[in-house]
Amino acid sequence: MSQYDMNEIIQKIKNQSPFDLKDNERSRPSSLRVLISKLFYSLDYEKAPQASRQKVTQLLLYHGQFSREEIDEIFQLSAKETTAYSLEFLKQNPEIAKAEALKSKEFPDEGAEGEIPKEIKYIFPHYG
Repeated sequence: MSQYDMNEIIQKIKNQSPFDLKDNERSRPSSLRVLISKLFYSLDYEKAPQASRQKVTQLLLYHGQFSREEIDEIFQLSAKETTAYSLEFLKQNPEIAKAEALKSKEFPDEGAEGEIPKEIKYIFPHYG
């Protein structure tokens, strides 16, 4: 699967032509992970990880070779919680953005009281 470049992947998705998969149990999830990784990293994943996930899911569902469950499973296996917030997360959570700004500017020693919210980001291997 890693032999496909982005242009080939996009063409196969547009044409809804199947990706060549080895015929064994591990090949399908492994091939899907490569596809998701390549598509995900081609988007603005650092600023908008959830929007990037949605776009990748839409593309692959349109293509039709993989189910939502298969796609979701790959994303769940790659999910990591972090407090290194993306722009997307801060826009959706203005109270956190405000707290982050205060913490970094005026009161660097003041930590947020209570539980610190965490954002879900996705970490995939990079494929050539």
